[in-house]
Amino acid sequence: MSRFHTLIVVFFLSVFSLALLAQDPPKKEAEKDSTAKETSQKEEKSKKKKKKGKSFEEVVEGLEVVEGLFTFYRDPEEEKVYLEIKPEQFDQLYLCNITRVSGGGSAYDGGAMLENFPFFFKRVGKKVQFIEKNLKFRADKDAAVSRALERDINNSIRGSAKLASRPHEERGSVLINAADLFLVDIGRVGSRGGDKKKHISYSLDKGNSYFSKLKSFPQNSEIEITLHFKSGRRQPSFFLADSRSMIHRYHYSLTTVPENSYRPRIADDRVGHFVTMYQDYTSVLTKDPYQRYIERWHLEKAEPRFRRSKPQKPITFWLENTIPVEYREAVKEGVLLWNTAFERIGFENAIEVKQMPDEADWDPADVRYNTIRWIVQPDRGYAVGPSHADPRDGQIYAADIRITADIVRFFYRKFDDVVGPTALTQKTIEQYFREFGVLDEHPEEPAAFQCRYGDGLTHQLALGWSLLQARGAGANPADLEKFLHDALVSLVAHEVGHTLGLRHNFKASSILPESKLDDAQFTAKNGLTGSVMDYIPVNIAPEGKKQGQYFQTSLGPYDYWAIEYAYTPYDPNSKESEKEMLAKIAGRVGKPELRYGTDEDAFGLSPRSIDPTCNLWDLGDDPLRYYQDRIALTHELWDQLIDYVEKHEQLYTRVREAFNQGLVEYLQAGLTAGKYIGGIYHYRDHIGDPGGRLPLQVVPAQKQREALQFLNRTFFAPNSFHFSPELLNRLAPDRQWDFEGTVFRISRLDYPIHGIVQLLQAVTLFKLYHPLALARIQDNEIRFPKGQQPFTMAEMFQSLREAIWQEVAEGASINSFRRELQRIHLEILTEIVVRIPAGFPHDAVT
Repeated sequence: MSRFHTLIVVFFLSVFSLALLAQDPPKKEAEKDSTAKETSQKEEKSKKKKKKGKSFEEVVEGLEVVEGLFTFYRDPEEEKVYLEIKPEQFDQLYLCNITRVSGGGSAYDGGAMLENFPFFFKRVGKKVQFIEKNLKFRADKDAAVSRALERDINNSIRGSAKLASRPHEERGSVLINAADLFLVDIGRVGSRGGDKKKHISYSLDKGNSYFSKLKSFPQNSEIEITLHFKSGRRQPSFFLADSRSMIHRYHYSLTTVPENSYRPRIADDRVGHFVTMYQDYTSVLTKDPYQRYIERWHLEKAEPRFRRSKPQKPITFWLENTIPVEYREAVKEGVLLWNTAFERIGFENAIEVKQMPDEADWDPADVRYNTIRWIVQPDRGYAVGPSHADPRDGQIYAADIRITADIVRFFYRKFDDVVGPTALTQKTIEQYFREFGVLDEHPEEPAAFQCRYGDGLTHQLALGWSLLQARGAGANPADLEKFLHDALVSLVAHEVGHTLGLRHNFKASSILPESKLDDAQFTAKNGLTGSVMDYIPVNIAPEGKKQGQYFQTSLGPYDYWAIEYAYTPYDPNSKESEKEMLAKIAGRVGKPELRYGTDEDAFGLSPRSIDPTCNLWDLGDDPLRYYQDRIALTHELWDQLIDYVEKHEQLYTRVREAFNQGLVEYLQAGLTAGKYIGGIYHYRDHIGDPGGRLPLQVVPAQKQREALQFLNRTFFAPNSFHFSPELLNRLAPDRQWDFEGTVFRISRLDYPIHGIVQLLQAVTLFKLYHPLALARIQDNEIRFPKGQQPFTMAEMFQSLREAIWQEVAEGASINSFRRELQRIHLEILTEIVVRIPAGFPHDAVT
């Protein structure tokens, strides 16, 4: 090939190569397109990932909006409720109050104030936690130890919910499904097994539970839920249409914490108030780690410069429109009794009473309204007056009193004797101590927060009216109206006292001598007792004596004192400190009319109670004499009521009911009179208080012997229990059907008289031989003053043995009641000597 041709070939090859180099190969172009596409897809996925889930607006579109402290969105078709939580509402402290609006029978009373706790919302990833704040341990914010408390003291999660949408694009709010937090078994109906005595068991049916009402305001949000509980089998409850289905309603109040000029007030154990307490770690060098504030309302004078002034904001109670019209005046009177105590410390009309209109558009469960409610719990007399206080400082901000309609249906009060007592040989002594209430079983609710005044008052009404009828004094309807009116005044005053922060005072009934109890003019002004916070029995005078007031309708001296301590305004310009002012008030503890003992002093009828003047349901300064009179009234009732019933009512069941009413008095007398034996008078005085009383003073030996003689005579003598055939043969049970099927469940148509007497004797004897009582008798031997012959364990053993086995010493015949008593006595001695249970003093065994 010529050089020219060679150059031509090279030229074309070069041009062709350059053309090829000027463009990507087809394969590489495809690869480039694929890479770009993948990059675009990744970017799109990333954007979608950021916007995963529905937007806030998509979820709430078309839903009903309820705006306020917390905003809710309701979908009535889907039965869904969403809760909006704003960014600034996270980690912010609020208060939650829970009320049971209505329950399903006697185990779940309507209107019950259940829980009151501080809470905050916390966002954790894709969840929101509903957290109860632990305020039991605190320190000043500027103290270094506060950081340790924040780290080491745990809060509690009450519930949690997943986010229901993306946050709001502008507000940053999040949505959660409100059902996850609120449609829960808040009353623990399923977890606690319901009424354990009747073995009732239910579980929450969330599918048939829903939000009933939603309201929200700037300072609070109100939520009502309806919960359905179901059971796979019929339950022993006659309150329900079908016992396999039970519907409850609960009310949540979510509120901001009170912010005002309230000053907490320190508590003093000499005067009885409910307390809010915590352990203070600001300094660990204090003698008591606890800080205790009394619970009270924020009450300030509108005109502080005047000696007497109206409050800036009175305490207002609303009478719910469910209260029968004929009882509203008595209820109102019971509330306003307390104004006399506030007047003494400079407040006019500190408490107001208003009537809830029939057309009211607000709910009595709303925390902003303090209400007195009438509830229906068939076959139960019940009343309670709880309040809610700020857990930070004790400021009361809500209260509700509820009273069952059956308290005033006392005519129909029945005492359960469907099943007679079983033989005592089938159980150990310790089991019987518990069964008959001599030992406490440590209930879930502390005794300090229980009030059983309504239950006992129902019995007192029935007993008192039966006696008045037997005496012929109950024929006039006006007498019954007055009788009921005064009883309701006394009951309401007691429950209002609780809502003002006052605790029970079971020593108040012992301030007056018996001679003053029949002076109606005196007691109308000064009271039958030192306080309406006692459990006060109906005041029925012994036969032949002048009759005084039946019930307490005025405050007592202790009530004025307790209000003075809690609510006396403190002048910051005063020369004395508030602590000094309060110490002067509490220092009057030694005055006889101000004596005070509460639940942890009385312990019901438990052997832990040591003071025989600190009792439930007694009256007068000599409880032992009171019980003697009460037994005499019982026999008067049994002797005279038969004639009245046969003339006026013509129903033998009334005789049976009255007979049982008297037996309750026997039981109370036996258990309470026994407190004198091994008893110790207990005082709450501080060192330096006027009077110089020591906190413990043994009951004089002679008084203990007097109590033992009363028990021997009343319960353990050969003639302690004797009933005429005419009476026993009239004790017929009701043969009408009722909801509970009593006529089919009753074990005996005739009256189980031996079983009942056996019960009365057994529980009285068990308490005397209880290891705590015996140990106290032994310890007391060295507490008696010099020159006084001690009361000893050996003396009690000998006295009881001589009384119980009297026929053996005399060679007399032994009746059937006595044979049972002697067998019980042998059972107890065998328990002590042979089995030697823990806790019995060695001297008892010897």
